[in-house]
Amino acid sequence: MKNFVKSINELREIVKKAFLYRSEVLSNIIEALVVGPRIATPSELAASPMLGYQWSSLYSGIRAADETLSIRRLRDGRIVWLEKWQEQLGQKDESLGKWRPKILDATNYDRPKTRTVKIGYAHGADGMKPGHTLSMLSEPVAEGSWTLPLEIALVEVGQSATEFGVQQVAGFIKRHGWNPDDVLTVDCAYTNAPTLKPMKEAGANVLGRVSGSRVFYLPPPPYSGFGRPKVRGRKIKLSDARTLPPIDLFEKVVEADGSYYEISRWNDVRMKKWPPQPLVLYRVVEYKANGEQKYKRPLWLIYMAASEQMPIPTPSEGQAIYDGRFSIEHSIRFMKREIGLDAGQFNGADAELRCQLWVELVATAMWMLFALRGLAQSKDLQWPAWWRSRRLTPGAVRRLALALFVKLGIGPAQPQVHGKSPGRVLGTRFEPRKRFRIFRKRKRRPAA
Repeated sequence: MKNFVKSINELREIVKKAFLYRSEVLSNIIEALVVGPRIATPSELAASPMLGYQWSSLYSGIRAADETLSIRRLRDGRIVWLEKWQEQLGQKDESLGKWRPKILDATNYDRPKTRTVKIGYAHGADGMKPGHTLSMLSEPVAEGSWTLPLEIALVEVGQSATEFGVQQVAGFIKRHGWNPDDVLTVDCAYTNAPTLKPMKEAGANVLGRVSGSRVFYLPPPPYSGFGRPKVRGRKIKLSDARTLPPIDLFEKVVEADGSYYEISRWNDVRMKKWPPQPLVLYRVVEYKANGEQKYKRPLWLIYMAASEQMPIPTPSEGQAIYDGRFSIEHSIRFMKREIGLDAGQFNGADAELRCQLWVELVATAMWMLFALRGLAQSKDLQWPAWWRSRRLTPGAVRRLALALFVKLGIGPAQPQVHGKSPGRVLGTRFEPRKRFRIFRKRKRRPAA
């Protein structure tokens, strides 16, 4: 139990040292986000029993601390903390083998009413709506929805999420490095040649889904001695099983409920627009316990190694790595509904930077819940009767968070007395806020 308490105190200290201005207010905001209640706007945090400030201090704290250096220090400090405590607090999935997946995905940040912030159209579960797009690089640390956001960044208006995500991954690798057993898991939007090339140059192993309508090629045959050497071999259409070559490796994985997977692997396939790069192709077919195929179409995956010396996931490992990607969907839903990921509807000239700070505060609240998870599973504590399942989901830990803070002796912050403000200078006038139209990138019409 002492180690769990130490890990929580270390994370709280990292948060306080990260912010150059108003660290006491921002640290208190994070703890209030952990405890609740659910919020639609940041001002509703005033109802939290952990917040020791009024809502006006909450906004002034965010306004004073919206600068890039504090966000960078907070991200780097969290990663250092995770490297130290992950083995004790986390949970290893044995089906992954030695692989450590990281997940890249994008989500929407709706801004339905703003007119003073430059926004575009963001794609979400409810279709295209006005707002920002968030690019999120995360790492699963335990089963279920325990996927911690390493970085959350606002995508620049007019830039695609895939293009921004590539830059985000390259910057992350440059600052923190990339181990041979790290693998980036992505969706089909990131598995084309223009996106994979910069990731390979950065040194990332990538495993991602590809559409069932994609076309690949076999390696080029040996040079016949006449004409120009061929750059690719026979065509492989994923939608036509007759064009598939012989399987190089096959595995069958049986689950506890009787359902099973049949995973096939082809060790060397090529893209049309990037023929020199060898790729590994996986086909995953899922069956019910009665032998009936669960889905009409198989799941197709490709794996790109950062270099020829890098290992290749086995068929079962490839399926397990991508299957873990769905945890980010649950974690994003939890952060939006429970913690208020998109609740910060700020306006004005610095609104984008304040939104960036807000999502980092919400992300840190998720990290704080993970730190509290270790204390919640301690056998030295007695827990309420309603928690019968003892499943350490983020929602359950959040309901226990206030009791855990009380156990640790952590309460609402005591605001410091600063005296009365001198107010505005007599005659001060402010310029009206600049108005923006919603940006939408239109497709170019083909030349006549």
